[in-house]
Amino acid sequence: VRLEHRVAGADANPYLLLASVLAGVHHGLTNKVEPGAPIEGNSYEQLEPSLPNNLRDALRELDDSEILAKYIDPKYIDIFVACKESELEEFEYSISDLEYNWYLHTV
Repeated sequence: VRLEHRVAGADANPYLLLASVLAGVHHGLTNKVEPGAPIEGNSYEQLEPSLPNNLRDALRELDDSEILAKYIDPKYIDIFVACKESELEEFEYSISDLEYNWYLHTV
């Protein structure tokens, strides 16, 4: 049996990441969750996307996760989500030099 995890980015909190992966493994084994058929070849070309592709949607999924809340204190999840949403808002309100240069000339 081979288990491979290639989802997390370099910016992930390694402790929260490992806790989440282990929680998922434990949940799957304990509840005998069927993993589905093995995938051969390039899985990116074969599967429909099943994970959020942006931080806002990922935070929403985390906040709504009933399974992970059994493993990680919901208070921690609430605080983590609130902090990341605050960081995201600040990031979205900042204007990069590239945006400034591109869009200033179109106004």
